[in-house]
Amino acid sequence: MAEKILFQTTLVQLDSVDKDGVGTIRRDEFGRAFRYTKNRNATAFTAKQPVCFDVGNIGTIALLKSVNSPVTADLMVQAGIAMTAIAASGGLCYGWVQQKGYFQDARVVGVSGTAIAVGDELVAANATTTLTRATAVGTASKRQFTFQALEAVSAATSSVYAKDVYINCL
Repeated sequence: MAEKILFQTTLVQLDSVDKDGVGTIRRDEFGRAFRYTKNRNATAFTAKQPVCFDVGNIGTIALLKSVNSPVTADLMVQAGIAMTAIAASGGLCYGWVQQKGYFQDARVVGVSGTAIAVGDELVAANATTTLTRATAVGTASKRQFTFQALEAVSAATSSVYAKDVYINCL
């Protein structure tokens, strides 16, 4: 299988039309992987927020071509983290989502009562623009597509932190 190596867009460039082929994967010299997608929401994404695939597209290749903000139905099919603020569908809604590798300063929210430790599994938080702890400390992972904390996060709730994570959503 041939892999695309020349791209029309940068990782933070947005477009109102498909310029690099939605679903296309791009890799860099650090082993990170990015997917060119379309925001299908009526609202914009915040830069560095987690996004999910639409479970309504399971069973077709369309699953890999568009992403949503995290909602309950889609939390099991996490897609990665938006590289920049991507406009709502109909606007500058085409952009890149990082799906694998080290990501600096992701949006992570603290969990009441227990700090998030380095190595803890993180997931997209329902109806927010942040990551949060996936399971209780010591509990086995429930998902294949997840994020891993590379920095500790305090137990303060509702505080959003810029923390490094490892993405495994490819």
